[in-house]
Amino acid sequence: MANNQQQELLQAVQFLRLTIPRMSNLAIPITPENYTVWYEYSSGVNLDLNRAIDDFLNNGVEFTPEVNRELYDTYIPATPNGKIAGVQGETEQIVLDLLNEIKSMHEGAQKFTGTLESSQEELKNNPSISSVSRLIANLIDETDRVKRVNSSMERKLTAMKQEVSILKTDMETLSVKSLTDQLTGIANRRAYNGAIDRFLANFKENQCEFSLLMIDIDHFKRFNDTYGHSVGDMVLSFVAKKLKNVVKGTDFVARYGGEEFVVLLPATDYEGAKTVGQILCDNVAQTTLTLDEGDKKVLGNVTISVGVAMVTSEDDAASIVARGDRALYAAKEKARNCVVGERELPL
Repeated sequence: MANNQQQELLQAVQFLRLTIPRMSNLAIPITPENYTVWYEYSSGVNLDLNRAIDDFLNNGVEFTPEVNRELYDTYIPATPNGKIAGVQGETEQIVLDLLNEIKSMHEGAQKFTGTLESSQEELKNNPSISSVSRLIANLIDETDRVKRVNSSMERKLTAMKQEVSILKTDMETLSVKSLTDQLTGIANRRAYNGAIDRFLANFKENQCEFSLLMIDIDHFKRFNDTYGHSVGDMVLSFVAKKLKNVVKGTDFVARYGGEEFVVLLPATDYEGAKTVGQILCDNVAQTTLTLDEGDKKVLGNVTISVGVAMVTSEDDAASIVARGDRALYAAKEKARNCVVGERELPL
């Protein structure tokens, strides 16, 4: 592997080790956008970005979501997700190359050490000519030196391998976090955007039909206004868990935004999707929520409304969601705690 690849790996490890602790110390969420900003800051390649962040740090500016968004929008080029994926892909390739070299160098070092040890033993046992003795002594000294070098090399390679493993784990953790809603633990909007693109591509290439459920928590604002946002968060997590427990296999559930969720059901026709929607409604509504405070205050039953849409040959990511949303709004206007499919709507 070329020296510049080794240098790239070492730099990637160094930048990663600087980036995540800095974000953690400043209480900055590790999102793809925030990570891109602070990775570039750590690398020092974006001078304007570094000057802006240094000014903020020197003046005690708090890195609020608004400040983070401003930094990202102002100083990061317009292809962030691709850049993150590219950095990760390049790093992973460097990691693979390095691991292969570690294996080869380690095996070569062991073989060379074994050869030297055999030669050393043979020379020690056959000192037949005095003039050769000095050569033997020198060879023994050189052998010892090479053995020490090899031992040092192996220690360095082992340490580097550990660094690579840490880097790989950190990148995998970052990738998972970037696709996970931190409150509910299910997939987030970014993960959904990738999923709907895959579902649509599979439909157009392989005719694999799927249905979509748009889901909204009924009277969610009332929970927030009456009991506070912490209870609202509890309700969101409760509904997310119920949805996750019902969907199976290759079904996909995500938090779409606010109190709205989305479910993708592969190989599920319109009527089947309505059935799943009703099961979700029933599972959510059957549990009475309570607060774990002294007398266990009863919050009541949470309900959801569901809109159903099925993919068509004309669909893109926006159109199928729009139809699902129309059906969802009809369900909320109809009675709430119910399922309405797009075919029930007036043309």
